[in-house]
Amino acid sequence: MLRRNFVICEGEKEYAQNLISMFREQKNLKYRLYSFQSIERLKAFAQDNKIDVLLISEEFPKEIRQQIPSDVCFVLTAGNEKELTEKEKGVYKYQSVDQIQELILNQLEVSSGKIKRHELPSSLIGVYSPVHRIGNTKFALNLGRKLLKKGPVLYINLETYSGGEHYFSERQENNLGDLLYYFRLGQKNMSMYISAMTEQIDGVDYIPPMPVSRDLLDVKQEEWFRLFQTIQEECAYQTVILDLGEFVHGLYEILRVCNTVYTLYREDNLSMAKLAQYTQNLRMLGFEDVLEHTVQKAVPVKEGA
Repeated sequence: MLRRNFVICEGEKEYAQNLISMFREQKNLKYRLYSFQSIERLKAFAQDNKIDVLLISEEFPKEIRQQIPSDVCFVLTAGNEKELTEKEKGVYKYQSVDQIQELILNQLEVSSGKIKRHELPSSLIGVYSPVHRIGNTKFALNLGRKLLKKGPVLYINLETYSGGEHYFSERQENNLGDLLYYFRLGQKNMSMYISAMTEQIDGVDYIPPMPVSRDLLDVKQEEWFRLFQTIQEECAYQTVILDLGEFVHGLYEILRVCNTVYTLYREDNLSMAKLAQYTQNLRMLGFEDVLEHTVQKAVPVKEGA
């Protein structure tokens, strides 16, 4: 089998050597590994060779990085990912090399469709609807209360506008943004941070949502995957419920790895048209398998609507 090219471009020689050594130790790696410290040498290589995966330092400006064609591009960052393009995926540089390797290899598997929902803990539930103002949050919290009979439940709100104090406590010293901050720093024992910032609604644990919508929009798909896996591996929750909004990066990928997706709809013409368009989008974009584990639930049309 012809192996693809995995290229690392990092100005710090020792750091680059550590990265390349770690990837070379990976068994059954289906990539040829190359390492460069000079952007000029990388450009010369790219002229004659296809780059399937590029791991490059943010020390090389965005304008220069865009000149290097690659199928997938990971950028080693110091934590600020606002300078990344839509096609680039940020990787926090100052974590252990093995954590970087695990993140990248997992993301490559997700991108290629190799990670299936059965490979994640069987407790991830998504709540999402293309129909707005339909009661997703109320439904998700009620579902959490019912599932408490099976074990502890964690609710995470990933809507652009969560409703703030309408559902959640006014006392929010920490929120999901703070948790992601510690997570990006590569802090150990994340269960301690999660436990410290969770609050409860009728026995259902929840992490206070981000109050600023832009902060939510800045979170990349791979960060969500890593966070969900960490929560399920390190915390004693039987079920994790994700209340999802349409602007979450990697929405369809997240729906794909959920064990069950609940989609609410109304039986009026506009709602049914939105549901049909959403279903068609899933099929056109190759996510028809999401429909296989989706439960659609009709809710009453409000009087006067």
